[in-house]
Amino acid sequence: MLGDFFSVSNKNLELIKALVSVLEAGEPNMDGHSLHVHNLVMLLYDYLPWEMSIQIRKSDLEYASLLFDVGKYGIPGRIMDKTGKLAGDEWEIIKRHPQTCVDILNSAGNFGRMTDWILYHHERVDGRGYYGLKGEEIPLASRMIALADTYSSITMSRTYKPTLTHEDAVAELKLAAKTQLDENLVKLFCEIPIQRVESCMDDVKKKIERYKS
Repeated sequence: MLGDFFSVSNKNLELIKALVSVLEAGEPNMDGHSLHVHNLVMLLYDYLPWEMSIQIRKSDLEYASLLFDVGKYGIPGRIMDKTGKLAGDEWEIIKRHPQTCVDILNSAGNFGRMTDWILYHHERVDGRGYYGLKGEEIPLASRMIALADTYSSITMSRTYKPTLTHEDAVAELKLAAKTQLDENLVKLFCEIPIQRVESCMDDVKKKIERYKS
């Protein structure tokens, strides 16, 4: 069972990282995004207070933060790479990617809470996300992935937007606290030394370069 595969060893985690690297290496609007989010989430986990970290099994978080965007690979490139505003039907297709990822995992085994973490990673704390969950109704791991996803999307290069700096991203995260993102997690993340945050992308670049043609 694939569920057993994910629980066996660190070798399996490294294999998943390699596979994700291969998938994203040639995609201009991914290019290591999932790896970057994974690194940021695990960095944030290291800074969680004890009472928060015990809510999450670290090994499950490792896999959820790597696989959360796998559902995007079923979305046509004309939508993923579109530079203008998405039409209503295009937006509905984009919104299905968390469920697509969950469907893939569920077809292979029982992944427990990990599937909820992935399904709800686009929820907003004000309740205006994909499924309408708000505040602490949203799993803590989902809120962590949402924060890392937002930071990565701001700082990584995209065909449809300019790249922004760490300082710009921190300012955007603070603006999004209490509405889109968890305020306490934003505060924790913004206190992490910049060198540690930027090292997350340095690691991604090394991995992606191995697989670029």
